[in-house]
Amino acid sequence: MDLYIIRHGESQGNAGQDVEDPHLTELGQKQAELLALRLRNINFDAILSSPLTRAVQTATPLAELRGTPITILDELYEVGTYGDETLSDVQKRAERVVTKIREEYGDKENVIAFAHGTFNNHFIKAACGITSGEDFNFCQENTGVTIVRFVMDNGQSRVKLELANCGKHLESL
Repeated sequence: MDLYIIRHGESQGNAGQDVEDPHLTELGQKQAELLALRLRNINFDAILSSPLTRAVQTATPLAELRGTPITILDELYEVGTYGDETLSDVQKRAERVVTKIREEYGDKENVIAFAHGTFNNHFIKAACGITSGEDFNFCQENTGVTIVRFVMDNGQSRVKLELANCGKHLESL
């Protein structure tokens, strides 16, 4: 299975507006549309999203283009959204999300998850089996594409980081 991990497009919060559950800006909407065009030929068995508006809005153009519904996965929310979490709490949540996705969609070909920059750092580390703390960080730009591949190799489960934070679809902006 290939797990595509996507950060939401530019939100009002990224643009400096202090808004609870911010929406995408005009630029963020354009980023989401360009991302959908880039991924239009990939058959996603599941489109997962954080419950937060900016992530759902980023997932929507792809879901509409592919005719695939968005499944809200509550645990994909951004760090700090619902109070304070310790680094350990966030990492455990990320590990639970990876386990849930692998258990529910492990026999599928492609799954895409739309979430948030800080959480995605932990999500990618959990998917790759990296247990280091804050001294190691996966950069996550708006609508950056990261692909983690889960494969069987000689009867052993392996993980490959295929792509990290690719924003090639944004070159026309």
